[in-house]
Amino acid sequence: MTFYFGDILPYLPEMLTALWLSLWVTLASFVVGSALGILLSLAKTGPSRIISGVASAYIEGVRNTPLLIQLYLIYFGLPQVGVQLNPLWSALIGLTLNNAAYTAEIFRAGFASVPTGLREAGTALALNKYQLFRHVVFKPGLRGIIPSLTNQLIILFLYSSVASVISMEELTAVLLNINNTTLRTLEVFTYGAVLYWMTSALIAYGARYVRGDVSRVVEELQEEQREVQRMAQPDAEIPVIQVRNLDFSYGKVQVLFGIDLDVR
Repeated sequence: MTFYFGDILPYLPEMLTALWLSLWVTLASFVVGSALGILLSLAKTGPSRIISGVASAYIEGVRNTPLLIQLYLIYFGLPQVGVQLNPLWSALIGLTLNNAAYTAEIFRAGFASVPTGLREAGTALALNKYQLFRHVVFKPGLRGIIPSLTNQLIILFLYSSVASVISMEELTAVLLNINNTTLRTLEVFTYGAVLYWMTSALIAYGARYVRGDVSRVVEELQEEQREVQRMAQPDAEIPVIQVRNLDFSYGKVQVLFGIDLDVR
């Protein structure tokens, strides 16, 4: 049997269109799911035991069930209760809810790693709760979890191929259709593997620049923290009162001569 990859080149535009749909669904699910993940992480670590318990139950439930089952419940299960969703919306909702559970644990670990000193510095600067979370907890915590978030984004992109089972015309579904037409399995899925690999590599490469920008922000915050600490705790080496060459006479009797005095 001969292998000829040129036979698949006419289908390349169709593959790229499907790849763009896969990438768009992934990015939309990641952004919305990450926002929900932040809320879930705050709910899990919050003071309310009821809200914390509900958040924990959701996170564990989603993380311990297959994504394929979740998509089946949304696409095939919801119509039984009168909710009909097309494949695109089913994939978006399924990937978003799945991603929220995983990113919630990533954000929780990142926020917990922020030093107590940074929080105290933010309080000393009279920041309110929103400002304290945004500038003191979120940004420094984000620096340490960017690699984990990058891995999660790549995994989510690869998991988007599961949406082919609910008839969404993403890259894997298109590859299956091309394979059925050409019967060139090796060539077709080699093209698909290369497209998936190149996109994942570009995501990882771009995350390096994002991490560098966040690191610069964190360094600025840490410098502000050190400045606040210096202001809040004056250096013991700096005297409050300083006297040099003090002379004092009581009548004709000179009591003090050339006295140096530091009051700290």
